Amino acid sequence: MGYGRRGHVLSESVTFSAPTRIDLAGGTLDIWPVGLLVPRAATVNAAISLRARATVSPGPRFRVVNQQRGLDLSSPAPEAFFGHPFAALAGRLLEFFRPAGPLEIRFETTAPPGSGLGGSSSLGMAIAGALNEVTGAGWTIPQLVRIVMDTEVRILRTATGSQDQFAAALGGTRVHHWVSPEPRSEPLPWMEDGADPLEERLVLVYTGEAHSSADPNGSVLERIFAGEASAVRGIEVIAEAAYRMRDALLERDWDGVSETLDLEWRARRALSEAVTTTTIERLGDAMRHAGARAVKACGAGGGGTMIAIAPPEGRQAVVAAASAAGGQVLAAASDPMGLRQEPA
Repeated sequence: MGYGRRGHVLSESVTFSAPTRIDLAGGTLDIWPVGLLVPRAATVNAAISLRARATVSPGPRFRVVNQQRGLDLSSPAPEAFFGHPFAALAGRLLEFFRPAGPLEIRFETTAPPGSGLGGSSSLGMAIAGALNEVTGAGWTIPQLVRIVMDTEVRILRTATGSQDQFAAALGGTRVHHWVSPEPRSEPLPWMEDGADPLEERLVLVYTGEAHSSADPNGSVLERIFAGEASAVRGIEVIAEAAYRMRDALLERDWDGVSETLDLEWRARRALSEAVTTTTIERLGDAMRHAGARAVKACGAGGGGTMIAIAPPEGRQAVVAAASAAGGQVLAAASDPMGLRQEPA
């Protein structure tokens, strides 16, 4: 039996899960203070069913376990996990929540490593949700979003955004408006007569190249903060694309969605050479030749996962083309649920 910070008794395991996301438009604007540099800033994303799951239970020592990676570390104190690439997130969150006694964290993920789908933030939200419950800390969802974002900054030692954490926390398809003093999330229609776009129109393809947002984002932010005219205009186009995407989804205009996705990707590629790779270009060409209306990389690009949009009758041809070109087509559904506690 363990005890949380407020005397909350933990006698059994507690499990939370959170979704990953695809971003449709407006990425990078969620990285403070980029969103302040355009007249209006927003990011449109959709939660997907490739969820991360974390189970917290009492134990004799602090312990972090992930069987997928063969990870099993234990220590008298969470600080021992800080230097391990796959245990640092759990260790830092244990440090923040300060449970009164040792806890074990077992986690699993379903998104490929380095997928650009916000997997680390999804895992962070799942761990934070579970720790928030077992310690009785009482942090709100917006506070948990900030806690996870700040924890990731401490680990990565680079600027990070918050669109991934909001998608993991709230689920569904949303436009996140980056306004002061607090961001505002607006739900958007997504299902059409019960049909899931991820099954009817969209194709998710993992490139096989693990993405890292640090290089693409770093070069983009450097140019923006230096005031380079082309970079400033590029980020303005991305901001405009986010609101065009919002309007297209509200109007159920899938041609508009495709056109805007393509506009956003062209603007993003122009911002940095690190955004795209030879593999991304090869897979994109293959899917376009098979009938995809638009293609873009998720997140900051540089590898990871790609999204393609195709008409329903042509989706299978795009799936086949992506597989033939060496991509791994991911099976995922839209996920209306955000952070949640799973039944025991």
